[in-house]
Amino acid sequence: MKKITIYISSILLSIFIISSCQEDTIIESGTSSSTQHLIAENAFNDVVRIVEDAFIDNGTSKFDCPEYILKNADSSDMDTMEIIFEQENADCLTYGKLRRGKIIITFTGKYRDSLSVITTTFDQYYVNNKWIQGTMVVTNNGVNESGNMTFSIEVKNAKIIESGGKTINWESMRNKEWISGYNTFVNHDDDKYLISGFSSGNNTSGQEFEVNITKDLLVDLSCLEDHSNSCVITSGEAELIPNGFSTRIINYGDSICDCNYSVTLNGTEYFLVVD
Repeated sequence: MKKITIYISSILLSIFIISSCQEDTIIESGTSSSTQHLIAENAFNDVVRIVEDAFIDNGTSKFDCPEYILKNADSSDMDTMEIIFEQENADCLTYGKLRRGKIIITFTGKYRDSLSVITTTFDQYYVNNKWIQGTMVVTNNGVNESGNMTFSIEVKNAKIIESGGKTINWESMRNKEWISGYNTFVNHDDDKYLISGFSSGNNTSGQEFEVNITKDLLVDLSCLEDHSNSCVITSGEAELIPNGFSTRIINYGDSICDCNYSVTLNGTEYFLVVD
């Protein structure tokens, strides 16, 4: 009887080990954290662009929607601007996405003013039925040694909530260097930036991850010329490290305006389309 018990126990242990290995293989071959990081990253790249639009003084550069409302405009203290996405009680279509709700901006100076701090929050703001929450703080750090204007961009307590309630949590701390297009104030189409920094979060299954940019991301706003493409990062690489699992390498492409990415995991390359 003892021999039979030991034999059965050995079988159960073997099944458990095989099952555990198979489970790890399934998780290791997944790209859900990479995909959801890119969704959050794109959402806040989009917010940065909307905020930049709000600070262009030339009204002809703005769309029919959204509406811009400037409150308590006083150069001696912090001011507030609201961006309202509503058009005849319908969602507002800008940059190829349907939006509703408000973006609320408080600022100590204009976007190009050195040391200005621009803080962005949201009021029932939805993009393609995804509910965007959190706080974004952009600080103008002035000109660097290369003569380019630089910014720090911090995203805190961000949530991307899908229509079914699943939630991506995300935070980031990044630096942005304006390398092209600075002298054409009302035209964003020739603007280019380099992005460095890191981010962290968890996917809709609760899997935590960290992301470090290993090759500067190139943001090219000429990708927005037809107002239908929603992705502006055309090259660069980042490492995504899920808690307890292998590092993924996210490749942002080779200077083409699209929403295509590749993720390399343990020598295998996976292709994603995320907008």
